[in-house]
Amino acid sequence: MNLLHSEWLKLFTTRTTWVMLGIGLICEGLFMGLIVGLVPADELDEVKELITGTGLLMTLILVLGVLTITTEFRHGTASSTFLVSPRRWRVLLAKLGAAVLVGVLAGLLFVAVNGAIVLPIYSDRTGALPPSGGIAEIYAGVVASFALLCVFGLGVGAIIRNQVGAIIAAIAFFFIISSLPYLLPGNIGEYFPASALGSLHGHTEGEGALNQVGGGLVLAAWSFGLWALGTVLVVRRDLSD
Repeated sequence: MNLLHSEWLKLFTTRTTWVMLGIGLICEGLFMGLIVGLVPADELDEVKELITGTGLLMTLILVLGVLTITTEFRHGTASSTFLVSPRRWRVLLAKLGAAVLVGVLAGLLFVAVNGAIVLPIYSDRTGALPPSGGIAEIYAGVVASFALLCVFGLGVGAIIRNQVGAIIAAIAFFFIISSLPYLLPGNIGEYFPASALGSLHGHTEGEGALNQVGGGLVLAAWSFGLWALGTVLVVRRDLSD
């Protein structure tokens, strides 16, 4: 618990965390307000991202997950951290817990902002709530996705210690490379992070598409798998490598 508390303090006593959360929430609120206010009322139901956001805050949370560990290597504080706790896997476990907590917090803040802006305006313009097939379920999927994205970033950061390289790799793999399997025959693309994220958000249309629970399980497998691989590498590698 002491390690978890320490990692939590590291995240929330740095300006970067609050700046990223603030920028993401403000931009999401502005974009969603413009979309729900300007899109013709009869076309609002076709805007899939209406209650799942533009993706900006999700990207920032992914980056924050990377920073959770790469900052230690960039500033040389990893040595003192592992001296205090020589069992490095325990540090990575604490960072995992902190990443999940900050992801859940970011997700809850997003839901609060999105719900406070989108739902009243939508209801006022159309006379009903968005027919999303269960707003509560989709919001729950969004919160879970934020937590998993932060863990995904943590895993990539543990594997690739260079901060800039890890950020580029995490964004490129999640949002670009994982979309390429759609060019192949079959449904292999459904089992890559980008598609799994969409399924977790309730975008389950199309033949062979995963349901919301399936998408969550696939994304969790990617996120925790990368974290486990990163943990093994951190434990085995020398800090000077």
